[in-house]
Amino acid sequence: MLTRMFFICVGVLLVAQTPVHAYTDPGSGTLIWQMLLAASFGVMFYLRRIIGWLHGLKARNQKTKSAKTLSAETEEERGQVV
Repeated sequence: MLTRMFFICVGVLLVAQTPVHAYTDPGSGTLIWQMLLAASFGVMFYLRRIIGWLHGLKARNQKTKSAKTLSAETEEERGQVV
């Protein structure tokens, strides 16, 4: 239903085109580019931090697993020696 309404609106907009007399000064275009670049760098920064945090969790998880297996192995060896 929603997609049908979307396509109808797009079709009406394409059929009912009229000339537009608008002006955008170069400063506005530069401002738009600056905002897009700043947003993309911000997203990259936070994604890098999130990925680093996830790698840290993974490494910490692997350390605890290896410590548990090591302690289990030493307990087995102690049981066999005694």
